[in-house]
Amino acid sequence: MEVDIREFLKRFTVEELVDRGVLKPIGGTYQLQGTSVGPLQDLMHEHNVARLVAASQKWFFGVDGEFSNRLSEEFKTGNVSQLQEKGNVFRHNNKFINPLFKGEPDELSGEEDGPSSSFGLEKDLQLALRLNIEQLEPGLRVTDGGVELIVEAGRIDITAEDDGGNIVVIELKAGTAGRDSIGQILSYMGSIENLKEKRVRGILVAHDFDPRLEMAAKLVPDVSLKAYSVQFTFEDRG
Repeated sequence: MEVDIREFLKRFTVEELVDRGVLKPIGGTYQLQGTSVGPLQDLMHEHNVARLVAASQKWFFGVDGEFSNRLSEEFKTGNVSQLQEKGNVFRHNNKFINPLFKGEPDELSGEEDGPSSSFGLEKDLQLALRLNIEQLEPGLRVTDGGVELIVEAGRIDITAEDDGGNIVVIELKAGTAGRDSIGQILSYMGSIENLKEKRVRGILVAHDFDPRLEMAAKLVPDVSLKAYSVQFTFEDRG
């Protein structure tokens, strides 16, 4: 049986959901996070619910662990067992899927602008970069036909090739890239290596980087970090 997650959670009191570990009280509100995954699956199993959905967000979570979250910073779709951080099942979506969320910034997102603006910025960044890929690195050319390549680990923002014939996996983050981003791009690179017998490099593009991510990237020679900035130009119109 498939049920809207908001309607499902409304069946229970706040006290029940907190006691069961489905929700965690944080900063005056209640959040779904990584530790919610197991307790939520137990609750679904008890009530014969196979899948929870939020159609407006194209989000779902199954009792078998299968999920889809287009705002996840690891896999966008797959099984929760593959995630390094299980909070990516809910990341940036508490505001939309959790009826008890009070509208404070999502602890998992760290983005006060909200999930929709973050997602929009990443899409705008992707479009701009596709049109100006050589600004990222001379000799790069896009090879995915303008469409995010779907691999076992998820969706790759941009797949390109450098002037040496190497495959380049490009992952984009609006704002600051978290420490889990290194695991995400490495999983994409591993998926590509399983498909093609070529050297695979990775480029992680973000406005800024978590210091722990920068330290980890120093030990991964085939991954580079590139910071973007936005420059405004003005012209007279009267």
